[in-house]
Order: sequence, then structure tokens, then C-alpha cells
Amino acid sequence: MIYFLVILFFFANQQCAELFQIVWDNNIDFDSIEDEELSRSGQVRMPNWFLIFPGTKWCGAGNIADDENDFGEFRDTDKCCRNHDLCPDIIEGYQTKHNLTNPSFFTRLNCECDEEFHKCLKSVDSQISTQVGHLYFTALGTQCYSLDYPIVSCKKYSYIPRKKCKEYEFDKTKDKIYEWFDVPNY
Repeated sequence: MIYFLVILFFFANQQCAELFQIVWDNNIDFDSIEDEELSRSGQVRMPNWFLIFPGTKWCGAGNIADDENDFGEFRDTDKCCRNHDLCPDIIEGYQTKHNLTNPSFFTRLNCECDEEFHKCLKSVDSQISTQVGHLYFTALGTQCYSLDYPIVSCKKYSYIPRKKCKEYEFDKTKDKIYEWFDVPNY
């Protein structure tokens, strides 16, 4: 539970991300970093293992796997995370693609990849897959993107833990465009 809260706080706190660019680096030596260096570079170097779910090698920020077939103790959950990490259509933090700009420091994915991840974790149906699912879909509450008709409004919301659209109304008289969509709660 403590791990879950630390990760939730880290991802929820966008102030750090607005001040510094986070660079994932497993070779970081915390003892060699000077405060002055940090403020000059505008970067915060973080080891990937710091934000990898315990017992996995793929569930979290980046991965700590030696190769694509290297999994942690919770192999089935890890496979879901690996497939999600290998999604071919992503928008990195603060980058623009498909005329969308990702305002977050973490990567956002095409909705098809997030839907597959959701299904995969549900099919594993373990305590660990459930925790990973709640962390990514409910606590982090990110968005995905998809090519669809323009959104007119939200027809149905969920409010816990934060307001998210569950059902959209589209204008099918217009051409499809790429748009952000709320991921479902787990």
C-alpha cells in the first residue's frame, strides 16, 4: 500500500514535471548529483527501478528487463505491461503527434493499446494485476487518444476518484480527428 501511495503522489504532482524534465537512467549515482547541477540542467535523473512495480520488470516507468523475454516474479502481469510498453503508437511527454500535444511528463498511448492492457490485466485476474490496473487506470487516470468523430459532449461521467467521461457524444457529420479520451477506471 505504501508503494501505491508513493507512486500515486509522484504521478499526481505535476509541479515537479513542470519545473524539470525527468530522464530515466538506471546508471544514476545519487551521491554524485549536486543541487547546482540539477538547477542548471533542468533535468531530474531517476532510475527506472524507482517506479517499477515490485516483482515486475515492465510495470511502471520504462522497464528494468534485460530483453523482451525477461519477466519478474509476476510473469503474467509483467507480460501485459510489456505488451503495453511496446505499443507502436505513443505520444511521449510534452511531445506532439496527430495534432495532439501531451501535457504530461509520462507517455500517453493510442486507446487501442490501453484497451488491450485493461483486458489483459483483467484476464490475469490476480492481486498484482488488479493493483497494477487500479494504479494505471484509476489512480493515475491518464488519457489515451484515438481517431474518431469530434466529441460534442460527455453523456455519462464517473466521479471517483476524479471526474472522468465514461460515454461520449460524437458529431458524426464531421470528419474524424485525433482526440483525447479518459481511460476507464479499473
